[in-house]
Amino acid sequence: MVFRSAFLRKTRAPDTRSAKRQEPGTTRPKNHESDSMTKRRRNRAITFSLLAAGCLLGGMTHTVALASSSPTAKASAENVRIKLGTRGGNKTWRGAVGDQVTIAFTKAGKDQTFTGALTSVRTAGRSSIIEVANAEGKKVFLTNDIKSITSVQGDTQTDDAKLEKVDGTSSGQSANGRMPADVSMENKTPSNHKWGFPTEPKNGNTDLPKVFFLPIEGGVGDGTRHNEMKQIGEIADQYGPGQIIVLKVKSPGGLVAEADRISETLLDLGTRHTMVAWIQSAISAAAYTSLHCRQIYFMKTGNLGSATMFAGQTAISGATLDAWVKKFGDMAVEHGHSRELVEAMITNGQLCSYDPGDDENPPQIYGTLEGEIILSNDEQNLTINATDAVACGFAAGIADNEEELAALLGLPHWYETTDDGRKIHENWQKTLKAANLELPSLGRKAQGQLGMTNDPLRNLSRRLDAVNKLIRWSKKLGDHTSMMVQLPPLEALEGAKKNLEEEFRRARSQQ
Repeated sequence: MVFRSAFLRKTRAPDTRSAKRQEPGTTRPKNHESDSMTKRRRNRAITFSLLAAGCLLGGMTHTVALASSSPTAKASAENVRIKLGTRGGNKTWRGAVGDQVTIAFTKAGKDQTFTGALTSVRTAGRSSIIEVANAEGKKVFLTNDIKSITSVQGDTQTDDAKLEKVDGTSSGQSANGRMPADVSMENKTPSNHKWGFPTEPKNGNTDLPKVFFLPIEGGVGDGTRHNEMKQIGEIADQYGPGQIIVLKVKSPGGLVAEADRISETLLDLGTRHTMVAWIQSAISAAAYTSLHCRQIYFMKTGNLGSATMFAGQTAISGATLDAWVKKFGDMAVEHGHSRELVEAMITNGQLCSYDPGDDENPPQIYGTLEGEIILSNDEQNLTINATDAVACGFAAGIADNEEELAALLGLPHWYETTDDGRKIHENWQKTLKAANLELPSLGRKAQGQLGMTNDPLRNLSRRLDAVNKLIRWSKKLGDHTSMMVQLPPLEALEGAKKNLEEEFRRARSQQ
């Protein structure tokens, strides 16, 4: 079976959103909410837009330059409000840029703290990225990773002054008495690989996870396979658990059988590492692949969805469809995503809408049309764009390049521990290109339709040589890729070889 999508027909373009919103004074089908409820949702949408604009402005203005004479000098006060995630009990810290704070967080399973001046606050999807600096260096935090923020009374007066933390340790120490890696190590100049990215953080912080990057491009079964994902996972495993593996996804979908192999691989890797999907285009089986990552980010023009499954030329139905919808939804829920959202990507009968969140309330996704923004009605299945993916809470942010993605991941800048993932992708794409160039002519030669002469024995020899090359390609590509490039099954090729060898022996014996 294969995934196939009516992608161009069913993608909801970003500039048509207004056409799908409920107009004042009209009634949305299958929704009987009161006029007052409609007005409240409309007011929330206006509030959300204003807050979004405020967040953007805040992200631009909350960064301050500390005095060059002292990295912890008092900055001009600018009031900020930082809302923590579930690790921080969803509490809100209020203060100002320039305040001295102690950040409590967990890294590699150990509770740690870091004290310094709050230098920057900027938005990153539904979270915020904050920077804290002291005399020795700077540390970047994602609010989802913070357990608490505590204001520290008293300011530093000179470079040599020591801040006393609320847990009794000095500003240069963590709670366990050790110097945090950000401030205890001398700055290093990390080496760069051939793609130009550093291989480690420029400040030499060994507390940060290793980062591995794998582009996956092409159909699921040929360009997008479990093999390459398994390889990058094995490389990450050499550095121990807790690393980050980023999959940059650009795929139109493909074979269900290969999607199942990918599922097994990613479920295994997800038990040890942080799996991140960075979406350029994830259609059909590639959408299912992306759901195995707890963290999903989009490029500005990214899209994901339209996951209809076909058996031959016919879309599946009945019990088979029900089982697939459940499997798709279960995978989403297991990795923290909305069942209602992803099930609407499979069949027209699944409805989906959402209410945007605001500063006090998270976004809400519905499996009905009661939400303010309609994503999928009963005439379409869903392919979600970047704007809606972030607004409804499905994606954690939008990044168009590695540096923007690094900020969303809470990294000080983009780095890749090795360039093996890019090499793996590059080498496999070269292999695919060579196969697509060579296989058509080999197929014609194997059937005696190309390169034949007036010598029957020589013709059989050439056909046999072509079949042997096809067999080597089949073993190199694997069963699913061979199917995608329309190469006959290995068993059929080996049978053809046996028949040609027998025919060759008979022809030679008759000479």
